[in-house]
Amino acid sequence: MTGRIVTLNAAKGGINRLRTKGGADPSTLYDLVNGYVDQAGVPRSRPGTNNRVTLPAGATKGMCAYDGKLIVFSHVPQDIPASTPVTECEVLKHPSTPDLPLKEIHFAGPFLGYLYVAAEFINGDVYHYWLQRGSTWEPDKIYLPGALVIPSDPNGIAYQLDSGTQTYPVWVRNVARLIGDVVVPTVDNGYKYTATDAFGPAPRSGAVEPAWPTSPGATVFEDSDVANPTPVLAENPGSTLPPSIADRYKSGGSTSSNVQEAQ
Repeated sequence: MTGRIVTLNAAKGGINRLRTKGGADPSTLYDLVNGYVDQAGVPRSRPGTNNRVTLPAGATKGMCAYDGKLIVFSHVPQDIPASTPVTECEVLKHPSTPDLPLKEIHFAGPFLGYLYVAAEFINGDVYHYWLQRGSTWEPDKIYLPGALVIPSDPNGIAYQLDSGTQTYPVWVRNVARLIGDVVVPTVDNGYKYTATDAFGPAPRSGAVEPAWPTSPGATVFEDSDVANPTPVLAENPGSTLPPSIADRYKSGGSTSSNVQEAQ
């Protein structure tokens, strides 16, 4: 059954689904599709898409609105034509089979400031992604280890800064130290430190982690003397324990120190 089309220029009575004898009240609405009522009570058509974008055939899955853009998804980077609003492609990789294509996007939407996506791959595996996009890359900017950046021309991939220090041992207190030993701070700052000098009968790391300098070539003096004669056990059971050390200000006392250079 097709109803009679009535053009409204005001909706004073809101939406009313009661059947009234003699026909509908011209100042009320029964239903409103693809439209809205402005503050003056005038029904208006909801604006449609301003522009079209032709996506790569069969290469992307799903679509959602996020951060003022339209987001589609693929397992590999895609070239998306310019459009208004901007359309971008986020890359979702299968954890164990990176080349596996996507089958379907079950959900995509903002969650705690980032895009949350539930994606199914063609083998039936379903994985959930929380896409922390990071900041856009800037020239001459200092980035700390772990920082997330995206290219100025987005390709759907975020990049996390790896300082390259993960292969070196983390600083530990009261362990034997030799010239050439390399350590990194307990809190990664992007630098590794090499022992360039050591003196005393049994050089070792100090009882308190030093304040590490963060400029290439800078040195830090790690004084491991103690002011009491009681030996301090090393955290590393395999280290050589230093002898008891007398008060450093008395004659005949032994001292053990080392100098480390930032790299």
